[in-house]
Amino acid sequence: MDFSTMVLTMYLAAEDGPDVDERVLDIAVEQSLLAAELGYNPWFTEHHFRGPWHSNPMQFAAYIAPQISKERYLGFGVLSTPYYHPVRLVESMNLLDQLTHGRTLFGLGSGFAGTEPAGLGLEKEYHGSGQAARDTVDIMQNLWKFRTGDPEYNFEIPTNRGSIRRRVVPAAYRKRHPIIIRTATREEAVISAAKNGWPAFLGTFGSNLAEQMPLYRKVLAESNHSPEIVAECLRWNTTDWLSVVVADTDERALKDAEIARADHMATRERFVAQSGEVEGPGQRKEGQSAAAAYTAGGDMMRTIAGSPDTVAAHVQNLIDLGLNHLLVRFIGEWTGETRQISETSMRLFAKEIMPRFKDIPPPTL
Repeated sequence: MDFSTMVLTMYLAAEDGPDVDERVLDIAVEQSLLAAELGYNPWFTEHHFRGPWHSNPMQFAAYIAPQISKERYLGFGVLSTPYYHPVRLVESMNLLDQLTHGRTLFGLGSGFAGTEPAGLGLEKEYHGSGQAARDTVDIMQNLWKFRTGDPEYNFEIPTNRGSIRRRVVPAAYRKRHPIIIRTATREEAVISAAKNGWPAFLGTFGSNLAEQMPLYRKVLAESNHSPEIVAECLRWNTTDWLSVVVADTDERALKDAEIARADHMATRERFVAQSGEVEGPGQRKEGQSAAAAYTAGGDMMRTIAGSPDTVAAHVQNLIDLGLNHLLVRFIGEWTGETRQISETSMRLFAKEIMPRFKDIPPPTL
């Protein structure tokens, strides 16, 4: 089984100002290197106007790559595809894929709403409907297929256009394209990912993993992909635990989770007071906007907190459902007073939980 962890997991800087950017960047580097040393694949997110390093995660990953074991993968959860020209995004992904010899996992999605799409020039409805991401990914697929000598390929969408006469260089390290993991909260997205031969984020943001996994496997089996594509999909299908605390006992873990959550919510409240509501991941209550849900701590409603035995039982449940890759987010502010809770959780998970699942192979159809 494969395990990854999100670096600086909670998206908002505990401190905000140009005078602290260097310190926060140094901490992000430190956390990335420790994660890789402990056996996790470090993952990075993309956000703009909140935190000094999220705005260019591929450049950050390229800095980290030569400093970690060649056995580790790097991951993105997620690259906000509408914010890029499709040619530039394919070029950048392919280059990093080449430099890491195919050991990069590219989560792709729309990105959050609010100040981000507005600041990057996207019309609210076009972005918010998901159409901007779908349009961009469709063009990217055509660019990966294009070869010099093919008929000229022209594209135009509300945000970008281009006329392609020669292949995009470099090519991906792999024959088709880098490893893509597509967000799939709705049924049509699950079906699309399976038909395209992409691993998917399943069971996240309120979606039901127990319902999504059988559907994904059924469509994948019916899509006549090569054995290599099927194996890649089954290995890298991903679920995202947004809020995790591990301690020696269940009681200690629950207490630490309460402390870490309170610390982060205080950070979030300060940020919202300065900048207004900000969208993020998590469960929504009926009629609640994504921004209101995140502001209220919707990403920490399903905290998994417990001893190694307790948390390992949750991991086993994922394996029983046919999942092989877990992206873990340990709560606790690395830039603040609850770093120790997050770091202790990371170390205990690596030492006491990951070895139990090390030799379990990915599922098959």
